[in-house]
Amino acid sequence: MSDRSQSSPVRFVRPELKKLKAYHLVQAPFRFKLDQNEVPWDLPRRLKRRVTRRLEAESWATYPDFNADELRKAIGERERWPWRGVLVGGGSSELLSLSVESMVPAGTEVLGHAPSFGLYSMLIPRSGAVPHFIQSGVDLQIPYDEILAEVERDPRRPLLLCTPNNPPGDGLTVEQVEALLERLDAPLMLDNAYDGFCRWDYRPLLDKHRHLLIYRTLSKAWAVAGMRIGYLLADPDLVDELVKAKLPYNLGHAAILTGLELLADPGFSDRAVRAILARRPQWVALLEEHGLETFPTETNFVLFRCGRGPDGQARSRVLLDGLTRRGILVRDVSAGPGLAGCLRVTVGGGGALRAMRQALEEIGDLGGEGT
Repeated sequence: MSDRSQSSPVRFVRPELKKLKAYHLVQAPFRFKLDQNEVPWDLPRRLKRRVTRRLEAESWATYPDFNADELRKAIGERERWPWRGVLVGGGSSELLSLSVESMVPAGTEVLGHAPSFGLYSMLIPRSGAVPHFIQSGVDLQIPYDEILAEVERDPRRPLLLCTPNNPPGDGLTVEQVEALLERLDAPLMLDNAYDGFCRWDYRPLLDKHRHLLIYRTLSKAWAVAGMRIGYLLADPDLVDELVKAKLPYNLGHAAILTGLELLADPGFSDRAVRAILARRPQWVALLEEHGLETFPTETNFVLFRCGRGPDGQARSRVLLDGLTRRGILVRDVSAGPGLAGCLRVTVGGGGALRAMRQALEEIGDLGGEGT
């Protein structure tokens, strides 16, 4: 056997990929899962039964629709946008990755902001592009003025915005996004995964700005994260080109049928969103009652800081450990830029809120476990 046969095949992996870390989340046992921004209620049985009946009637031996055109048409109707300008995929992250790889040449800078969704720091380098993320201030708000200045300095660089932002939770106004579009001579990729919980609707901007791409998902407000259904809204001519880079059959029968049933009967999603928006101030108040610093949110989660400096980081670890041992999962985001001492909690239902209140009272001043 030759030495080549015994050499590690890792040597074939591109250098830029070797530098990256895999996106991963360790899952602990839980009573209340408040770490991934999921809707706390499962779909009603009547909706599941309708999907199941349609799935049983479908031939599992045949491939699904090549580009899920029926689902694209249903989304287009809801969004009041030509269906040719809709692209669907296994979560909005798949479509964002496809867009960067299709539109951003290797070596090109991509403007963005930090802290934000951690997957961006993988997607951009993986395509050979260079991330240029502008750091937020201590308030963790999207650094709009600095982004605007960068766009004016060189409008040819693609811009990636997460609004509402994750994990801080804040967002840009429609007017702010439009001001960026008016100055930009490159794609503006707008990750709008939390659109259902946000005050601003950016969709009408597509009517005037052909270089805008909006990424949305059914994982959050529509409560089907397990089905992985995301979609892109963009200029139809651009989508015709992006389809060429999309793998065929990227959604299976189950995902397509689930999306169709949800869009035909949006009542559950509407009620879930209203309930979460009603609960959100209660979660903010609870955290602040226990001396935790919260940040403004346009999402279904709340970012909070346990303190500043080494003491804040130590307190966040005590709280994280205490909650985890009580079966309450929250997200540790403290390793992110500017996020030392920070945790993120999904807005849960009444049971989760009561459990969180009891846990915070037991853990006490975050200096250690209460008696």
